[in-house]
Amino acid sequence: MAYFITAADQIIHEEGIEKATIRSIAKRAGYNSATIYNYFNDLEHLIFFTKISNLEVYKTRLYNEIPDDLDPLEELKKVFRIFVEETFKNPNDFYDLFFSRYSLRLNETVTLYHTIFPDRLNTENKRLKAMLSENDIYKRNMALVDNCVENGCFTEKEQAEKINELMILTYSGLLNRYLETESKDVQLYTDKFMEYLDMIIKLGLTL
Repeated sequence: MAYFITAADQIIHEEGIEKATIRSIAKRAGYNSATIYNYFNDLEHLIFFTKISNLEVYKTRLYNEIPDDLDPLEELKKVFRIFVEETFKNPNDFYDLFFSRYSLRLNETVTLYHTIFPDRLNTENKRLKAMLSENDIYKRNMALVDNCVENGCFTEKEQAEKINELMILTYSGLLNRYLETESKDVQLYTDKFMEYLDMIIKLGLTL
């Protein structure tokens, strides 16, 4: 699987996703085309794995920019800022990871991905590790929100879950708008989301 994922990723970056076919990937990996179907349902399934590898830049930024002892609310904001910045640089990849057909299998895919590439989950920050290992975007962000609850920032678990949902709905709404308008203004959409996030957090602090 590692050979096929790596080959597909290389072709996409060197020649474009339209050149990443079953035949071209198998040839680059050094295997017969039919062998791919022993490990992946179809081409879309294989390409989905490459999109997870495209999260490496995002994860590297988290490891480098998020200290383990950061204030819970500041950590939540900083993680989200990095997340939306990277999202709007590669919006189609992030949309597919969290909202496409195979996103329903993200948990098993991420788990398998880190079994294949265990060195790519290299962090001692337990909250980041828990977040990156979760099966969907709601649970991923809830790992950070739970930390805010445990530290008294949000008082009730039920309210915190609603705050978490508001954050993700706002993110998905802006991502869809970004894709529909074919915008390239990463900074504009990042700033817009952070403005909304501050409003949501303030709402959570008053509940």
